[in-house]
Amino acid sequence: MTFLFWLISRFPLRLLQAAGGALGLLIARLPGRYGQRLRENFRLAFPDATEAMIDEAARSAGRMIIEMPYFWSRRRIGARLYGFDDHLWPELGALQARGKGIIILTPHLGCFEVLPQSHALHRPVTALFKPPHQPWLRDWIEKMRTRPNMHMAPATPRGVRMLVKALKRGQAVGILPDQVPSGGEGNWAPFFGKPAYTMALVHRLQQLTGAPVVAVFAERLPRGAGYRGHLRVIEDGGMLPDDPAAAAAVINRTIEELVRLCPTQYLWGYNRYKQPAGAGTPGTPDTPATEGTDSAPATDRSIS
Repeated sequence: MTFLFWLISRFPLRLLQAAGGALGLLIARLPGRYGQRLRENFRLAFPDATEAMIDEAARSAGRMIIEMPYFWSRRRIGARLYGFDDHLWPELGALQARGKGIIILTPHLGCFEVLPQSHALHRPVTALFKPPHQPWLRDWIEKMRTRPNMHMAPATPRGVRMLVKALKRGQAVGILPDQVPSGGEGNWAPFFGKPAYTMALVHRLQQLTGAPVVAVFAERLPRGAGYRGHLRVIEDGGMLPDDPAAAAAVINRTIEELVRLCPTQYLWGYNRYKQPAGAGTPGTPDTPATEGTDSAPATDRSIS
């Protein structure tokens, strides 16, 4: 597998993205739940989405997949980055200078693989990932994604402790905020008008450390031309509401704002609205509804 990833990474990014786009469109058009879910989720968020937009979203999912071997197997970032070194990381560095660390949310939007690698060129970052069940595959992923200044933390109690320690050292941590957590580890909050079970980990980390929260994504530019960085800072200097359900609603609204910048680059085929066992239902006492959570909107800090 390592050799296959290395071989794929030798091809130009433009060619790989073209192949990934064709693969993504093919998979979405095959009979099955994935293509149906992609269409339903996209149309839920954007009722006026055209067939061309839905096809482009399918291509973007394929490009997202093919970017993994490209960035995992290269020791240097070969792609052009716009707005990263001159705006994105300096602005995050200013927030991080408070000494509380910083929590960077990277949703399934654009190319999220390039973000921690780019950040690690400036200062340390610890990225949370969901480990596969097979130990050999988990160890392989950690090895492939680890770089100088870049550490991988599995989504386990050990990994959460790694995040807390990094924040208390004043460092950055990266989290995929739109990944559905296990039952009992999240709160229901609207996402494009439909309840979505949203991780409580971001809120808990901020409560423990006082670290500000920001959301970033790397917009994929056409024909392998590179990536453009975008940034959102939660209002009040990156501080979430004290109420966990309200915090989840703010996080989801922040992600929505980023998705609206590039709606065809979001991973709509992901089962964002699934109900994990033990999560209850929206509005039940153990998973409170999110009424009265319209405070603390995100501040627009797009980098272009």
